[in-house]
Parts: sequence; C-alpha cells; structure tokens
Amino acid sequence: MTIIRPNKMPAFWWLVPWAYARTLHTSVNALKAYSDQLDEQLNGQRQIIRNLLAENQMLKARVADQNDAIISGRAIVPDATPHE
Repeated sequence: MTIIRPNKMPAFWWLVPWAYARTLHTSVNALKAYSDQLDEQLNGQRQIIRNLLAENQMLKARVADQNDAIISGRAIVPDATPHE
C-alpha cells in the first residue's frame, strides 16, 4: 500500500526534478487505485439498494393484497366445528 504524503518532497528535488516527478507519479497511481476501489464499493452498494427497493415494493404489494383479502372476508375462514 502506498502512503500518500502531499507535503513530502524528495531531498534536493530541484537538482533532480525526475525524483519529484516519480513521487508525483507514485501518488497519482495510489489515488487511482483508491478511486477504483471506491467505484467498486459504490456499485456494490447501488446493487444492494436496488435489491432492497425491489423487496420493499414486493412486501408492500403483499401487505396490500392481505388487506384486501381481510376486507373482502377471504382471509379469515371461520371454522364452525368445535375443537376439544
């Protein structure tokens, strides 16, 4: 894992500017890796949210169907025989 230090500059960077360019390149590659990981996590969370919304809609439809069945009297079937 690369540690990003934005205030860290190589010693005598003005004498060897390529050393500073190498440090910048390393930092940029580390940031790109972090952003790729974040993209994957966001896509996973989007899928979880889609699944939860679909399940929520299905449950609301089932509750509405059960309410309609209770109101129409189809959900409760009285049993006339005594159980002893």
